[in-house]
Amino acid sequence: GASSYADYLDFREGAAGLSGLTAFAPSPLNFSTGGAASRVWGEEVSGNYFTVLGVAPALGRTFIPGAERTRAAEPVAVLSYALWQRAFGADSGVVGREVRVNGYPFTVIGVAPEHFRGSIRGVQADIWVPYAARGLLSPERTAGDAATDLQRGDRGMFVIGRLSPGATLASAQAGLDEIARRLHDAYPQNWSDVHGESRVVTLVPERDSRVLPQLRGAVFGFFGLLMTVVALMLLICCANVANLLLVRSAGRRREVSVRLALGAGRARLVRQLLTETAVIAILGGVVGLLIAKWATGLLMAFQPPLPVPVALDIALDGRVLAFTALVSALTGFIAGAAPAVGAARLDLVSALKGTTSDNGPRHRRPALRNVLVVSQVAICVVLLTMAGLLLRSLRAAQNADLGFDPGGVAIFSTELGNQGYDEARGRAFYDDLLRRVAALPSVRAVSLAERTPLALDYSRRGVGVEGYEPAQGEDMEFGANIVGPGYLGLMHIPLERGRDFAESDRAGSLPVAIVNQSFARRFWPGEDPIGKRIRIGDSVREVVGIAHDSRTRSLDESPAPYFYLPFLQFYQPNMTLEVRTAGNPAAIIPTVRREIAALDRDLPVQSGTMEDALGLSLLPQRAGATLLGIFSVLGLVLASIGLYGVVAYAVAQRTRDLGIRVALGAGSRDIYRAVLGHGVKLTSLGLVIGIVAALLLARLAQGVLFGVSSTDPVTLGSVAAILAAVALLASFIPARRATRVDPMVALKEE
Repeated sequence: GASSYADYLDFREGAAGLSGLTAFAPSPLNFSTGGAASRVWGEEVSGNYFTVLGVAPALGRTFIPGAERTRAAEPVAVLSYALWQRAFGADSGVVGREVRVNGYPFTVIGVAPEHFRGSIRGVQADIWVPYAARGLLSPERTAGDAATDLQRGDRGMFVIGRLSPGATLASAQAGLDEIARRLHDAYPQNWSDVHGESRVVTLVPERDSRVLPQLRGAVFGFFGLLMTVVALMLLICCANVANLLLVRSAGRRREVSVRLALGAGRARLVRQLLTETAVIAILGGVVGLLIAKWATGLLMAFQPPLPVPVALDIALDGRVLAFTALVSALTGFIAGAAPAVGAARLDLVSALKGTTSDNGPRHRRPALRNVLVVSQVAICVVLLTMAGLLLRSLRAAQNADLGFDPGGVAIFSTELGNQGYDEARGRAFYDDLLRRVAALPSVRAVSLAERTPLALDYSRRGVGVEGYEPAQGEDMEFGANIVGPGYLGLMHIPLERGRDFAESDRAGSLPVAIVNQSFARRFWPGEDPIGKRIRIGDSVREVVGIAHDSRTRSLDESPAPYFYLPFLQFYQPNMTLEVRTAGNPAAIIPTVRREIAALDRDLPVQSGTMEDALGLSLLPQRAGATLLGIFSVLGLVLASIGLYGVVAYAVAQRTRDLGIRVALGAGSRDIYRAVLGHGVKLTSLGLVIGIVAALLLARLAQGVLFGVSSTDPVTLGSVAAILAAVALLASFIPARRATRVDPMVALKEE
């Protein structure tokens, strides 16, 4: 978890078993080299940050450990390698240059090495500044002010330590536990949890911290599912190749028998056939690596709709090459083992005579080929079912009742606090902006909000309810949003009772608040909530409205207490402008950006439509549905090819039998029934096995499904219909060829 700067200092001074301890606070910052500012992701760090991490600069120097004690407000910065290239064209004379961070001049003292992206895996940090200089980044902070920089409750820093030589994790943990007990005794208000017990400091190995604990299950679940799908696709490919090799080995019976007759050992023959298969597998691995190199380039260029810049290192390296070589070799062995062994166990006499022994390999190969086809169909059913469930889940999520209407709304995120605005300037800026945008022709409504719902932008605030005594340990922090006048109307959030915020709800007027239905039901069941009072910090506010419950954190959240505070009474510098338009909201974005630039051309603005912002909440379903959809289509194609190959080979092997049937009076319908029946039997068996396996796997994926059951009959029925159609199509072509068999030619063939 996060700590305060004061906590970090206590940890650093008293922790045993640690040779170094550093801290950092991630933060979005406004960055400029003299022109228009842009928003970058930065880290406010302690002076020993780079030293403890063992990171040497690519250019210049890093911060001096302990310098924050003597030069508390020194405005210096270290740039990332990427920002150095992007903003300065990799100019080696960048050291000593001045840049502006949140409108304040900072001097560049160094450039980080190319592959160092910060302390949060997957997030690209572009600039590092001393934590001691954080007061310069916002007018609301004062550098060196103990009430700000050392406040115990201001827990926004993450702490990283390096073990001393010979020390263990357990010994270091014991030292931190002792510090935690002392801090709890000294600062019980800031060092007690909701149950009144001491907060816990948890020490974990760096490797275990690379994925945040609250995301570990989702991340590992997603990549586990992805690797399972890839493994299933590999099995389908192996089965297809094995089937083709079995068919090919049947055509090489005479060649193999001649080799055996001339003295070739069976072991040597197996090695030859496996070598041929290995060459195919290795060539496939090489082609796969070329495709992977192209695909990873696309992935690295892709930026999902996240509020932080994503930087995942997925470039091909020696480990990937070794893994690919190993998989290719195993694939070649698995796919080629059965055909090679079968060919080596050939009955020499019958093969040379052109006949087949009832006990020979040829008798067993049709059964093996059938098993491989059934396996392909079953795996394909699993992939199609999972893809279908995710597609149905995505559609259900898109059509879910959110409690508000995101359609037709454009959003513009600004951070005045990062641009040096104090409260007076900030209020004036937002007043002018609202007036300008409201006057635009296609604008229906305009307002402000601190948080955008369903966009990983969620905050909680402590609440006291007049006349309600919370139980010991009861959580009294609830979701909250600071909004401008008319916000509920703009978002089409129905008011069950009372009114929306108005222009009259300003500083000096009666402090007010709006709560949602769940809040009212929890604290005032059976009573009229209008006129009730709640306490937010030092302010007692009167409830003037009851808003309809809406989804604010996730699509599958249960209704929970939530409340709104008026921006005109509860100023926040970093607000989002929300504009509802009469037409396409994307069309008004350039016009509104020009209005913002007219007020402050150096202010960075992030803009888009609210529907695009909500896409973040649909990202897991959309990514899963896309990936599984691609794999399932590929699996379906491969399975149909495998089924076609088996049926076609069976028809070729039964040419004489079919000729006799036609000669004895069998019609085309009889031939169709005989050939199609073989393909339908294989497909039906694979379908049954696949549905059973899919139902078992779908239960494990129920956590990522929304609005659809893992046993959804529509999905299962659709998969069965698709497989039946593909099976009939794959079997129809060989069946049609069988009906054209000339009985005289077939009878003379042998």
